[in-house]
Amino acid sequence: GKNVCVVGRSKIVGAPMHDLLLWAHGTVTTCHSRTPDLGYHIRQADVVVVAAGKKELVKGEWIKPGAVVIDCGINPEPDATKKSGVKLWGDVEYAAAKQIAGAITPVPGGVGPMTVALLMRNTVTSAKRMHGITSVGSQRSYSTASFPAAPHLGGAVRGLSTSAHLARTGLRLLRMLKK
Repeated sequence: GKNVCVVGRSKIVGAPMHDLLLWAHGTVTTCHSRTPDLGYHIRQADVVVVAAGKKELVKGEWIKPGAVVIDCGINPEPDATKKSGVKLWGDVEYAAAKQIAGAITPVPGGVGPMTVALLMRNTVTSAKRMHGITSVGSQRSYSTASFPAAPHLGGAVRGLSTSAHLARTGLRLLRMLKK
C-alpha cells in the first residue's frame, strides 16, 4: 500500500481515517500538532489527510510531489471584507501545497460539501428503510447542481460540481492505495 500520513487524532476524523486507510492497505502514520518534526512524516506520504484544527499547520514545502492532500480543517478568522464577516482557513497552506500536490481539497468548498451530500444520502436511505421503500423512480444519482464548481481541485474539469471533484479525488486515492 501507499504511505499515508493522518495529521490529527480526533475521534471524529483522525482515528476513523487512520482505521479506514489501514483497512484499505495503506501504511498509515498518525501524527498531531505536537509531533516532533511533523514535516518529515508528511514528506514521506503519498496521501496526507489533515484534521488538526490549526490554521495552515502543514506547510506547502512539506508535501511530496504528486501526493493527494485532503484538508479537513475549518479554522474561522474574523474578516470584515467577507459578507459573513469570517474567512475560513484550512490546516494546509493551500496556495503553496496546490503547486506540488497531485490533488488537493480546498477550504472552503472541499470536504464540507461532500459531508453534506453524504449526510443527505444517508438521511434518504434511512427514511427509505423506515418506510420499507426499496426504490423510488429512476436509479439516477442525486443532483449535485447546488454545489459550486471547483475547477482547482486536482486539475479537474470546469463545470463539474464540488462533490464530483471530491468523488474523483476519492477514487484517485483508492486507486493509489490498491497499487
